[in-house]
Amino acid sequence: MNPDPRRLRSAFTLIETLVVVSIIVLILALTGPSILGTLQGSKLSSAGDTIVGVLSEAQQMAQAQNTPVEVRFFKYTTPMNTTESYRSVMLLKVTTPTSAGGAITEEFVPIGDVQRIPDGVVIVNDEEALSPLLGGEGFNDVKNDDSDLGYSGVTGATYNAIRFMTDGSCRKVSLSAGGVASLGYPPLNQSCITLCGDTGQQEITEENLPQNFYCIQIDPYTGKIRTYRPGQN
Repeated sequence: MNPDPRRLRSAFTLIETLVVVSIIVLILALTGPSILGTLQGSKLSSAGDTIVGVLSEAQQMAQAQNTPVEVRFFKYTTPMNTTESYRSVMLLKVTTPTSAGGAITEEFVPIGDVQRIPDGVVIVNDEEALSPLLGGEGFNDVKNDDSDLGYSGVTGATYNAIRFMTDGSCRKVSLSAGGVASLGYPPLNQSCITLCGDTGQQEITEENLPQNFYCIQIDPYTGKIRTYRPGQN
């Protein structure tokens, strides 16, 4: 008795299976780097756009509330990366109360929570060429109450800062004197920060900067923000 042809099931031979697997591996090998590059580019764009949004919010809030707003960029290492880089940012409202003795000090009121830059992306710690706006001696990350854990939530973190004034301008914050920060207008060609993919243990400089990066420039006199994205995927 012949079997019912409708019950017959076709199957792949071993050779056919190996051919299909080989084709899939070849396709992944050819398209994998492109896909990873696209994903990294998308993450970089998202991180850069977030920083631009934070800066715009700081400027608008300073003008609307007639109070200077400081933008702090926190620098620290992580268990997975021992190279110090800027990995989070936070806004703080600046007040200058006068004590009974007439001394003026600055106090800071956090605006929202600290915002962490996505894993795999950092603000480059190169104050000479790539992020000169964050150059100079940094501050220890401490709160007004002198608690051990600073605003970044990371022990031992430091920060550099810029401050948006009530007229919309942007000043660079330097080491304070007598309890009040020293503010200055940086040159326009030194008013930028750069984000790029995290390279792991390697310090990022102008010489080894990845082709795909995100540069943000702030006009110190008007606060206008410009972005530059060469090698964008």
